[in-house]
Amino acid sequence: MKKNIATHNKIFHTDEVTAVALLKLFTKDEIIVHRIDHDTQDLSSYDIVIDIGKKFDGIKYFDHHQYKGGKSSAGLIWQYLGYEDDYKKISKLIKMVDDNDTGVKKAKPFEYTNMVKCYNSSKILSPEQNEQFAKAVDFSYTVLKSMVESQNLFIEAENIIRDSHTFNNNERILKLSSFTPHWSSYINAQKAPNIKAVVWEDKEEKNFKVRIPLKTLGSFELNGKNLLQDDTMHFVHNSGHFAIAKDKETMKEYLLKQNI
Repeated sequence: MKKNIATHNKIFHTDEVTAVALLKLFTKDEIIVHRIDHDTQDLSSYDIVIDIGKKFDGIKYFDHHQYKGGKSSAGLIWQYLGYEDDYKKISKLIKMVDDNDTGVKKAKPFEYTNMVKCYNSSKILSPEQNEQFAKAVDFSYTVLKSMVESQNLFIEAENIIRDSHTFNNNERILKLSSFTPHWSSYINAQKAPNIKAVVWEDKEEKNFKVRIPLKTLGSFELNGKNLLQDDTMHFVHNSGHFAIAKDKETMKEYLLKQNI
């Protein structure tokens, strides 16, 4: 279904850009944006009116200037969509947009809010400005979509960890039921201090890999012994955090020698 969205022309801001991106991402509708004058009186042909109209009803009109709850048009559309509790990180991002737009907390130079504003053209009344608005929406959509996908991957990773088992009957070594790059969010010294190595089968490369977990997520300090060089292994990283064996038996023998 097509939805005609009206917002103001001239200089655009992060809140209406993000509001449009949210509608594109979280609805199945074909979103068609009309950038019109602030003082346009007849808004009857539009399905949703964002940041203009001098009205707020939470259904069609989303002019946050008429809303006293500290939300920008992005926050109002996010509230309208009803996913605030499902995607906490996006809610945090929208709160930053709201706070900047309503004067609660100014965004820092390289934060999302100011990155979006950079898309404005110097020729605000030209067709180029509409093209720049579309590019800004695409940027916002990409950021938001990546946050959705990332959350879904973390949920998948949690399920993979739950289905994983010890490797070679060693309770300090976990073998992933399938590989996920997000296992380190759940296996580190803070959340699983007893796990000193994580093993998985790379079915595409037809080998077995091992990595030593970190003490804290985002650090470089390992929660286990550094892996040592060994001629039986296909590869051992110089830092000692990662190694590759040609098969499962080679990996078993290698880790036994490591005395993990």
